[in-house]
Amino acid sequence: MGKILKIMFACLLLLGCNTEGLMDSTDLDDLTTAKVYSDVEYTRKVLIDSYGRMRDVISTNQGSFGRFFNLANSCCMLDNATDDGAGNTTRTAGIVPGLQVFVTAGITAVTNPVAQTHPWTFYYRAIRSVNTFIANVDKSPLEEAEKVSSKNQARFLRAYYYHELFRWFGPLVITEEPLDPFAFNTTKRETLEHTVQFIVDEFDALSQEGVLPDAWDDVNYGRPTRGTALAYKARTLLYAASPLFEDSGVTWDQAAQAALDMINYSESGGWHELYYDATEPLRSYSRLFNERKNKEILLSYIRPYNNDLYNNFPAFNPWNVNKEETTCPTQWLVDSYDMADGSQPIVGYNSDFSPIINSASGYNDQNPYANRDPRLAQTILYHGLTWPKVNGTPATVDISTALKWGSGYFLTKWLDNRIDHITGGTTSMNFIMMRYAEVLLNYAEAVNESENSAAARDKAVVKLNKIRSRGGITNQLIGADYTQSSLRDRIRKERRVELCFEEHRFFDIRRWKIAKDVMIRPAMGITIVSGKFVRIQLDSRSYNERMDLMPIPNNETNNASLIFQTPGY
Repeated sequence: MGKILKIMFACLLLLGCNTEGLMDSTDLDDLTTAKVYSDVEYTRKVLIDSYGRMRDVISTNQGSFGRFFNLANSCCMLDNATDDGAGNTTRTAGIVPGLQVFVTAGITAVTNPVAQTHPWTFYYRAIRSVNTFIANVDKSPLEEAEKVSSKNQARFLRAYYYHELFRWFGPLVITEEPLDPFAFNTTKRETLEHTVQFIVDEFDALSQEGVLPDAWDDVNYGRPTRGTALAYKARTLLYAASPLFEDSGVTWDQAAQAALDMINYSESGGWHELYYDATEPLRSYSRLFNERKNKEILLSYIRPYNNDLYNNFPAFNPWNVNKEETTCPTQWLVDSYDMADGSQPIVGYNSDFSPIINSASGYNDQNPYANRDPRLAQTILYHGLTWPKVNGTPATVDISTALKWGSGYFLTKWLDNRIDHITGGTTSMNFIMMRYAEVLLNYAEAVNESENSAAARDKAVVKLNKIRSRGGITNQLIGADYTQSSLRDRIRKERRVELCFEEHRFFDIRRWKIAKDVMIRPAMGITIVSGKFVRIQLDSRSYNERMDLMPIPNNETNNASLIFQTPGY
């Protein structure tokens, strides 16, 4: 286990569920600043603590809704708050409140949009900690080279925190200094343009040669590299060019160029590439989530070798005894997977949500999983699919039996079919926050939007084909077959499939401004009635467009006159 991982778990104990304002002190302030920065190990622990603050990880309150999962008996992922997930449908103890407010337009300025820790509070506490570190690390007895490296890592983490806040809230309070708790009359929420420019400039500075290393040794694996900074600069610009953030002034051409810069950097030095498993090429997609160190990963939240995400299996014998399963993929997501040859099985829906089937694809709604994109079976457990090791023996999903099957689908992303989680097997379950496949998708989207031309579409499909080929799709996309609009739909569909349940869909449907369309449809699942597959409605949903961005906690806007509330709240 690397140095970061060993220290992080001790530091994670500091990450409580405090819901106070951004002006509040961090847990490490229990020690005096002089004490912390006069000691080498304390100084290092502050930085490692900052790595722990990349995630909102909840260790209590089983079943609560978190941005990824909690560490108790349930996993409720952020994509459950999109059309890809139906997190409440198999929970015998009732609904997950934090999820319910998302799918029923219940978000207000006085409701916490994420249980336990509000993103605004969580990340500003992290920013305050990093700002304090940067201001004081030079006083420490660290060697000069380590001081410089540590400040650059801290600066990356701060830019990352701001990036995450930008995805949730848009315009932000920007500070590079520890916040003065009395500066209520001067602390302000900046414009969107200022916010984006600050984040982009930070990632740009960090991506310059020599600032961050191209790679770290095994002991320090998990720290950001030059490629990580390039990738986050490109993602920030992609978001900023999107319809939701068009007031930023960022162009699609800028976003495309930034992604291309990262791709060219990776290819020129061999730093990053799509992961392939030479022993099982057709399982390369699923294996990348269990290979702790591979060149596709640009940034991940390092977790112990574990098996806790198997709680996404069915919540009954033999799969998960006494567990609460709170993540279920929907039929909408399953429909997004192409046939293995790349043809689309479903091209639309009728008013009753029944599918419009592309007869030329060979899709059969009574044999719906045959000849599908291989990533489907590597991501979702469905009827008739056998998992090789469950409590010592293979287990097959049979949704015709009288059990609580929920949507009829179960998430197997991150799961390793080589272990038996019930008998104690463990595997790498780092949560990947940025990987090379996303960079390729970011470039494809941005270059297609940058100009309506055959040349742009050709550039986009080259990147899509790399991802699809790795996934096992046999036929190549051809740019000439698409218009800018139809390729936009294709790119969005590819992004949905490749990155599902990696915390992209939640933000994508908002930045594209399509949440108002997709989040008013009920979650749909599948069951078997009289031997036939039948689609079923799982819930009812509603959406308010103000929820494209989240509200700032009322105590922040009440305490600082220049921190304006998000419009609509």
